[in-house]
Amino acid sequence: MTQLRTIMVLLTGILLTNLGRAEESLRPPFAWDTIPLYAHFGHPSGLSDEQISFLAGHYKFIVFEKNHGRDRYGSTEHGTLIDVARVKQIAPDTTVLYYWNLLLDYPFYKSRKTRLKNDKWFIHRRDGELDLKQSHLKRYDLSNPDWREWWVAEAARMVVQGNMDGVFVDALPQIALKPKANILKWGTEKYIAIESGIGETLKKLKQVLGEDKLVIINGIRSVPDGWQHGGLKYLDHADGVIVEHFDAFKSKAPAQLEQDIERMSQATKAGKVVIFKAFPGFTWLDKDMMDKSYDELVTLSRERITFPLAAYLIVAGRWSYFNYTWGYQNTHGPFEWYPEYDSALGRPLGDATKSGPEYRREFEFVSVYLNIETKQASLVWR
Repeated sequence: MTQLRTIMVLLTGILLTNLGRAEESLRPPFAWDTIPLYAHFGHPSGLSDEQISFLAGHYKFIVFEKNHGRDRYGSTEHGTLIDVARVKQIAPDTTVLYYWNLLLDYPFYKSRKTRLKNDKWFIHRRDGELDLKQSHLKRYDLSNPDWREWWVAEAARMVVQGNMDGVFVDALPQIALKPKANILKWGTEKYIAIESGIGETLKKLKQVLGEDKLVIINGIRSVPDGWQHGGLKYLDHADGVIVEHFDAFKSKAPAQLEQDIERMSQATKAGKVVIFKAFPGFTWLDKDMMDKSYDELVTLSRERITFPLAAYLIVAGRWSYFNYTWGYQNTHGPFEWYPEYDSALGRPLGDATKSGPEYRREFEFVSVYLNIETKQASLVWR
């Protein structure tokens, strides 16, 4: 029996024990009482007892990034499994997904030893050379069916071993957001085969994991001259999506903000999990900002939360979650807490209304205003 078939048997057994659950796919815990939150970061040394307690007490939806625990435990797999178990020991109902990159061959994984032996599993440029990111990261060739079976089997194995709730699939935009750039490197035929491999891989992953486990993808992203579907195309084989660059990088212009809002609203109304990744006007890649002290960055984050939080509330539906940091590591603010998180929210009283660049929406306990042109916003709590 192949590794993938063995894992499918194990997952089927888990599914049969959960027949009393709702017929719809599993969703993270959700309530309108306060802002529904999502945590996504990695800590190379793993988490302290205090940090585990904080996460378990403040978040019901978590992903540990690609380098989590690797310095302390030797690999991302080991570090992730240990800290997932520690969180779930305190808060068993917390939804934790396994981070798994769809494109990039990161060196932090023990399973890398089994995949480096086959160069046919990686993308080659038209000149025959490996297509590397940052001169050292190989890119997976999604058109290779043997690679797809391995990739799905590894993801499913980790979900089973860690009693996790699904998989967070990263890096779709790096494949298909700007097709022309990759066609120049890979050729048209190869690009089409690799892009088609996105759907094939997600479909296989969802089949193996089953309806009792989540597949969340990255994701929705709107940039000038980018993909026409905004990332929604791939939701046919996924339970949800993250919008990773709202008002950041190349997605800051009003036209891009409007597209992201519309696309998130479409995903929400389709019953998908939607994660709104927000930044405080700077990211971990802004060198001048990173030269500031941590306390200065936290102060700025507290001052600037209104606009991204208002934008989230404009699109939020059931199973929409807010994430607000300036990056994806433990030093980028994941353990900060904001007064707005403790404020009563209540159910939305209707969809948002739009007039030009302005949006408004009412919740039971807060009135929301957003202007994507002036970047002004207000939250009036009551």
